[in-house]
Amino acid sequence: MNMARLAFAGAAAGGCAMMGMRMARRLVRREEAIAAWLRLLDGLAAQLSYVDDPLPDVLSRAVSEDTPGDARLARAISDAVGMMRRDRSLPFVDALDADSAFRDMDASDAAALLPLVRGLGAVARPQQCARLDSARASMASMAARAADKTSRQKRLYVSLGLLGGLALFLCLMG
Repeated sequence: MNMARLAFAGAAAGGCAMMGMRMARRLVRREEAIAAWLRLLDGLAAQLSYVDDPLPDVLSRAVSEDTPGDARLARAISDAVGMMRRDRSLPFVDALDADSAFRDMDASDAAALLPLVRGLGAVARPQQCARLDSARASMASMAARAADKTSRQKRLYVSLGLLGGLALFLCLMG
């Protein structure tokens, strides 16, 4: 009976610790996703300012798979580009799988990108560039806030998970 109790208490404590680590990892993934979008927006700005190619070509050149956040975003953009090439009348906003593209972001992060996503390929280049500049400014401030939040709360989540797991272990064993 004591071994079963010990195993249950250990598993419950481990679950609490894992929950804290999962919350900390979520903060890091959000920061990576915002940084990946910011790099994509920088690449798009350079492409849209100087090149008059179709949007699928511009998007495929702008994506990068250098970091984990970039690889996830690159897959979502590449899938959207493929759909846009198959159906030339399909706008970017309809081709993009929002669940995949904004997976690790908060709703407010995705909402800041929505006007840009809706306008890419649907409005004239000057309006696209203006929306792109606005989105880049928003994402830059979000990136700074996300980095600050991650640095402040990452260790807190891990510590609370470990302490909660230890407290639960002691309660279950006592």
